[in-house]
Amino acid sequence: MKVFFGLVWISWLVGCAGGLTKERLVTLEDAIQAYASGVRWQHQELLSTLIRPQNGQPKPISQGFWDNVRVTGYEIHRRQLSEDALTAEVTIEFDYYHPDDSLIRKHTTQQSWWYEVESRRWFLDGGLPNFAKVSSSY
Repeated sequence: MKVFFGLVWISWLVGCAGGLTKERLVTLEDAIQAYASGVRWQHQELLSTLIRPQNGQPKPISQGFWDNVRVTGYEIHRRQLSEDALTAEVTIEFDYYHPDDSLIRKHTTQQSWWYEVESRRWFLDGGLPNFAKVSSSY
């Protein structure tokens, strides 16, 4: 069973959840917000602390990534926490443009997050959005 939570439901869930689950919900929300903001404002160092594959080594974030895209905004659409509160599925929509064409586009990314018990932190099991493959626009 999965538990869905969003901005409206997070207060209710935090109030009803046990201590460990409550802490994990709050730290998950913080990690998601930090990631989305990091992508928006090109905070490479912050992103490198949040992106860590569950099985394997993280890939370095290339400065060249930021040369080809400007993110203008984001919206977090869905957060789905596993029953054991150790994994979560998240959907984020980014608004962006490429400097050479200035056409605003949207890119929706599905993410898998995992919780490391020892550090009491959430990590993204993936990487940065692939803005190059997306062609839809407003």
